[in-house]
Amino acid sequence: MATSIKKDALAYADGRSFKTLDDYLAFRKTLGTTGRSFYEEISPGNYRLVTGRRLPGAEEKIYTREELLKKFGFSE
Repeated sequence: MATSIKKDALAYADGRSFKTLDDYLAFRKTLGTTGRSFYEEISPGNYRLVTGRRLPGAEEKIYTREELLKKFGFSE
């Protein structure tokens, strides 16, 4: 049984709880329309951070699903 994650470390969460990483990433993606950063799946299990502040020529960071699970404290 999944438990909700409510962490102060979840950027832009404003006190919301999320049961899964997918729920949190979907929430972050909705914030992308307001100019906030979000994670976009670029291939199965691989994500890039989409921001409006990336400088031309700057190397983009690709995250694996496992890295994001650990970063945000989710188990699934």
